[in-house]
Amino acid sequence: MIKTKKDKIKIIKLSQIRSIHHQEENKKIKSDGIDMDKWFMNPYSYIKFKYFIETSALIVFFAQFTKISPNNITGIYIILGFLSGLFLASNNDTLIFLSLIFLFTKSSFDAADGLLARIKKKTSNLGDLLDNWGALVGSYSYLCGFGVYLYNKENNFLFIILALLIILMKAVDLKDYSYHLAMYKLFKTNKKSEIINKINMKNNNMFKKNNPHYLTKIKNFIQNFIDERSRTIDIIILLIFIDNYYFNITLLNYIYFYIFFKTLLIFIGGIYITCYKNYLFKK
Repeated sequence: MIKTKKDKIKIIKLSQIRSIHHQEENKKIKSDGIDMDKWFMNPYSYIKFKYFIETSALIVFFAQFTKISPNNITGIYIILGFLSGLFLASNNDTLIFLSLIFLFTKSSFDAADGLLARIKKKTSNLGDLLDNWGALVGSYSYLCGFGVYLYNKENNFLFIILALLIILMKAVDLKDYSYHLAMYKLFKTNKKSEIINKINMKNNNMFKKNNPHYLTKIKNFIQNFIDERSRTIDIIILLIFIDNYYFNITLLNYIYFYIFFKTLLIFIGGIYITCYKNYLFKK
């Protein structure tokens, strides 16, 4: 089949993709006060950032020669997130090793789908939705897999119970559900713009006014300490690797207990501010 100039696909060099990707991601990170060009300030983050940039750029470079769409790459990201938890719970050394690789690498696919969409000019609301849903699938799978891994290691059924409770509390969180319900009702109304403008005017600084500074600090500490961001997950990956192949790491048990109590506090806090502080209804 002879392709005309009109049909010819524009091929972007790997160096160009890497440069575009690096600039975009570095700009995002700099907005948080982090400069990835200064490796001595953030050595671990610098190495992970470079790995993340290089691998996702390679994925996009080869994908441009195929019919693979950005949403197809998002699908791979979702599958890797699901399998990472499933394999972690398998009690099989080979599958656990694959799980750790998936957990460490899936962020490359998470970045590649958006980059490919921008290069191919195929960004979409569906793509953004699937990307966020994939993060949720990966989170639930990881938390379940981590709990079952500890059950297999310790032969203690408590970790199965904790895993189920963590997922249950996340799934039925009242604050999250109230926002989902409010958004659904907002979509059904014909006065969306008017309502949104009123919300913005009335509640721009509401949280800051109603919450003492020390409470905000405590809340931020609880949410950010041992969270599900890349740095924390990578530390846990390393600990699981050492625990599974070399010697016992009891710290993993305490990390999971902390995740449970953190989830419990957030769950109770969601009920408190929704039922007793009328946070959503004031908005």
